[in-house]
Amino acid sequence: MSASYTRSSTQTSTVSKVIHVTRKVQADLLAILDHYRYFSEDYAQKLINDIRVFIDEEAIDQVKFTWTRAGSNVVLEELDYKIVWGNLGLADDRSGGIRYRFDLTTANFQVRITYSDRWRKMPEDDKKLIREDLDLHWGPANQLNYSSGQWSSERSYSKDGLGLRRSRFTNL
Repeated sequence: MSASYTRSSTQTSTVSKVIHVTRKVQADLLAILDHYRYFSEDYAQKLINDIRVFIDEEAIDQVKFTWTRAGSNVVLEELDYKIVWGNLGLADDRSGGIRYRFDLTTANFQVRITYSDRWRKMPEDDKKLIREDLDLHWGPANQLNYSSGQWSSERSYSKDGLGLRRSRFTNL
């Protein structure tokens, strides 16, 4: 006996677009790995796979790489990748600009996602099918404290109407 299922997104995305923009996020993530050794390369590959699945399914609006002061919710630094659909003309910058900061060596590092409206409205059976394609377990997260810092817009990664805008939060 065989079975099949079909999932459809509200936007048209191709694997090549998703891979193109997430390779740049992957390069950023590997730079973080090289600087701080918070996680293994295997974890980084699983994380990128999950981000690709989520983007392809239009299940997330944001991916965040967040450093918090050890034992607190105070954000020291964050790279925030906002997903942009259908935005022709968005620049396709080179990946990079991941600076080493000594104070981040003892910080907690985490990856957060923000689910899209599409995900929130999706039937649980459809979510379950998507979760089967994920390599990592994704759960709820606590609130963060951004009270002392500033945001700067840094880079954008795009291909054929799919883009990611990267902003950086730095604690002052």
